[in-house]
Amino acid sequence: MRGVPIVFVALWLGAMGFFAFAVAPAAFTTLERDAAGRFVSVVFPRYYLTGILLGLLALAGLVARVLLRGGRKWDWLPLALVAIMLALTLYARVAVLPAAEAARAAMRQAGGGPGSAESLGFARLHRISGALNVVVMAAGVAFLAVEVIRRR
Repeated sequence: MRGVPIVFVALWLGAMGFFAFAVAPAAFTTLERDAAGRFVSVVFPRYYLTGILLGLLALAGLVARVLLRGGRKWDWLPLALVAIMLALTLYARVAVLPAAEAARAAMRQAGGGPGSAESLGFARLHRISGALNVVVMAAGVAFLAVEVIRRR
């Protein structure tokens, strides 16, 4: 039971890494830019849903661990890290993704070029999404490191 949250966070990080370093680059080097954007926009809701589900499972495993064995020193840290990962992923899915989709649609409709207001708005949301993903991945790596240290 102790390792269950580790498995869920590791799967979450693996999915994030696979998307970021394999799927998205392959889409943008293989497909035309517009087609790659459409592909990624179809994948993103599933990407975030996967993170949310794995985060909820990891959080449930951590809560169960605390309840079954009683609170130990530093139990709050893994809980906080997974809660941060989950909260940021939920925010990205509920707030940033719909705004980015709307900005992409406005950009297409306006035929906005690289310097247009629509293009700049989409680029800003893309940077926010990327930053959120970096923080989630960093928190996941920190979680795994804390769990390894705690097992010693």
